[in-house]
Amino acid sequence: MRALVGPVPEPAERANSTLRRCARATLALDGATSDVALAHRSPDTADLWVALPMAHAETIPPGGVSARLEVLDVILGGAADGRCRRVVVVDGRVRWSDPRDQRRAAPDIARDLPDTALLGVGADLALVRLRAERILLADSDGVTDIAPDDLATSGPDPFTDLEGIWLEHLNDPRCGVVPRLALRVCRCLPAERPLLVGIDRAGVDLEYESRDDRTHLRRLPFAEACVTVADLGRQIRLLAGCPPARYALDRAALRP
Repeated sequence: MRALVGPVPEPAERANSTLRRCARATLALDGATSDVALAHRSPDTADLWVALPMAHAETIPPGGVSARLEVLDVILGGAADGRCRRVVVVDGRVRWSDPRDQRRAAPDIARDLPDTALLGVGADLALVRLRAERILLADSDGVTDIAPDDLATSGPDPFTDLEGIWLEHLNDPRCGVVPRLALRVCRCLPAERPLLVGIDRAGVDLEYESRDDRTHLRRLPFAEACVTVADLGRQIRLLAGCPPARYALDRAALRP
């Protein structure tokens, strides 16, 4: 993970977070679309291991075939659960992998990203390798081209695995943090309760409706980038104007 520059993680980090958080996707091969049970980036490369139904993987010719992987970054947790906030598209070439390579790759993937789909490798699923040639990130900032080398040298946000838990807790109507955050961007609270729709090491994403019923997405950056969960709780409290916690781990209002 690179040093943070600016109030929003760089596109490569956001793309890596999407690949980490939403392992399931779709893969287009020769005009046919297959559901992907798992997609996982190989360490220090822009290559992706992709788990496909065995019947579809066996149609890949020895020299490989051009393919397009589409990964939807779906919000996990909270009132906005299930909504898509960005899309990562990876164009490249898919190659069939030797069964022995698949068996060796499966435990390596499981150590980093445990997933029950890996239990089907060698039976109903096959692991194929996608060599990324072009990567696109589409989100509220527009469409951004990401160089494969940037994806390889970056990593996911450190709170990717915990984000859903925090969103679930902070968006709970019994928690008063989100309304406090909303008062930083609007003079009075809208009729519909504002929602947190994103949390990362650099800040939070807040969604609210204005009086003209228009939906707005606002970025609230932290005063400094977070490294630990304690840092994250402290920065959210500062944004919300809450008093500091009495003890480092005594955060009943913020603890996921």
